[in-house]
Amino acid sequence: MNNWNDKYYYPKEIFEQADAISNCLTAISGDIEKICTSHKEIGEIHIVGSGDCYFISIAAAEAFKKITGLHAYGYEAYDYFLNKPAITAKTMVILFSSSGKSLYVLKSAEYAIEAGAVTIGVTNHADSPLGTMCTYPLVTVGTGTSRSFPTKTTTSALALLYQMAYEIGKLNGMLSGKECRELEEELSEKIPDMIRKIYETEHEKLANASQMFLGARCYTFVGSGPSRTTAITGAAKLVETSRLHVTFCNAEEYLHLHGFSVKSSDVVVVIGNNISNHREVQVVEYAKKQCARVLVVGDVPVENHGENILQVADFIKGLSSWGVTLASLVVIHLFACELSKKAGIDPDIPHEVDLKSVIEMLYTGPVAGWQV
Repeated sequence: MNNWNDKYYYPKEIFEQADAISNCLTAISGDIEKICTSHKEIGEIHIVGSGDCYFISIAAAEAFKKITGLHAYGYEAYDYFLNKPAITAKTMVILFSSSGKSLYVLKSAEYAIEAGAVTIGVTNHADSPLGTMCTYPLVTVGTGTSRSFPTKTTTSALALLYQMAYEIGKLNGMLSGKECRELEEELSEKIPDMIRKIYETEHEKLANASQMFLGARCYTFVGSGPSRTTAITGAAKLVETSRLHVTFCNAEEYLHLHGFSVKSSDVVVVIGNNISNHREVQVVEYAKKQCARVLVVGDVPVENHGENILQVADFIKGLSSWGVTLASLVVIHLFACELSKKAGIDPDIPHEVDLKSVIEMLYTGPVAGWQV
């Protein structure tokens, strides 16, 4: 187990996220500015992806709506292709696939192009189908290639989408120059520094406590507002790295519904959003009464922690609601990593399935890191 971190890609990529975000923004900010300046007339934004690429669209769409004043929606790619929402020449469709080969991201791109939308392909590979077919490719070369389930590409792409929202907000007058500079500084400097602090202080806490969170019947991730993205991604990481049973919800739905099924054999992960913590505090108290094991991420005040509650990264309360989503993503990546490490599971590749057949269903070609 001593060489576990060196053996697999997933733990390595977690610790590359701070630099990946900085490098990606440095490499691509000029392209974002040019795209946004050239299309100041856009009236609606669609963000399309599958898996992590869809999960981050939820937070990104909320940022676009709040910061730009435009209608913005996050779509899962297969749903987008099936529903074919109305598109005009003033619609910007941002399609995200790390490999550039996700089947229904490409079919969605074909639909958007035929409908006359401005299409932006966010991908790690310029020569991929997505990179070559869109109006503008945004190639996240600064992150380096992911060779496991997405980690650094997920956080870097979300940072990229936030940067685009800030730029459009500035151009259409929804953000002052000062507000834009502050948000951009948070993205390029404060968040990478905060992530490094998470590496230095919170990783050890999670590693030391991870035994407590092993063997749960179900892991429930709770996040509201932009932090819903973190909750869904957190659930996905446990499925991907350890093949565990998971669910996710926002705080209101936990109180109305999901909490009824939680038992002492379960784990509940509650993620702060830096907007309000009222319901999150109640979720923690509810889970405590059910004797569940609870992980609290961020600014959620907890009284009487007890032996079954661990709180980490409360210092990220100094970030915006957009920034806290990026920082808390790193925490849940580390959490998933430590659980798979303690269980002795390969976090990179799900050997329990016929991976070749799965890739043939999901993608239009081989995927980096999964050469099967």
